[in-house]
Amino acid sequence: MSTDKQYWTQRYEDALTGWDIGAVSTPLKAYFDQLTDKSLRILIPGAGNAYEAEYLWKKGFSNVFILDISPIPLALFKKRNPDFKASQLIEKDFFKHKGVYDLIIEQTFFCSFVPHKMNRVKYATKMASLLAPKGKLVGLWFDFPLTEDLEKRPFGGSIKEYIGYLNPLFDILSFETCYNSIAERKNKELFGIFSKKDIKPKQANNPLHGITLKTILEELVAKYGWEYMDEKVRINCFAVNPSINSSLKFLRKTPWAREKVEKLYLRSKK
Repeated sequence: MSTDKQYWTQRYEDALTGWDIGAVSTPLKAYFDQLTDKSLRILIPGAGNAYEAEYLWKKGFSNVFILDISPIPLALFKKRNPDFKASQLIEKDFFKHKGVYDLIIEQTFFCSFVPHKMNRVKYATKMASLLAPKGKLVGLWFDFPLTEDLEKRPFGGSIKEYIGYLNPLFDILSFETCYNSIAERKNKELFGIFSKKDIKPKQANNPLHGITLKTILEELVAKYGWEYMDEKVRINCFAVNPSINSSLKFLRKTPWAREKVEKLYLRSKK
């Protein structure tokens, strides 16, 4: 099985880039044109040929960072824009990238991942971790049903599904069908603006004080079972080969999911 890097590099080598429209997308261009703070640190992950980055950079946004797992589109971008800082061209797996940004641009990047629940939860969690307080995730998500063909990328989704993954970590400022898509994508894409939530620290009077996460999980599993827990808390480790150890590992690094599990535990005690 090929790695993601090999997969996407092969797509570029074979010119199988049907998602590439050859220019900055009109919904994103309209959003960029109303931005005034040119000091913003902006990340465009899975940028491909990065026409959006090129547009921003030429408008004077000097802190634009382009990330892609394949070297081919990054090399093509540098060839088109030789003065662009090499340090802001990042060849890396999105999930291994570290940094802090004021704005992350989503150009159907979400829809490039195989649509397993865990991949989509990881996407939302990673996006939030890369944003500064009050940072924004802005961009485009495809609006068409998923198919059963897991090799037919990019994948689709629905506004309800996207909100389900993003809402625990983001305030939804707007999310609706694009009014200014190009003709080929009319009624097939959503434009969203999401602001990173200000998640408050837990209060001193914590009813869970002294109760370990492992104890919480073991009691919940004994009382409800994994199937019920998966219905109440949508995370992959409750749905696929569930175990206490794998769930602990995920919950300890995913605050919003841990909070939901803790709330379920508190309700179980009433």
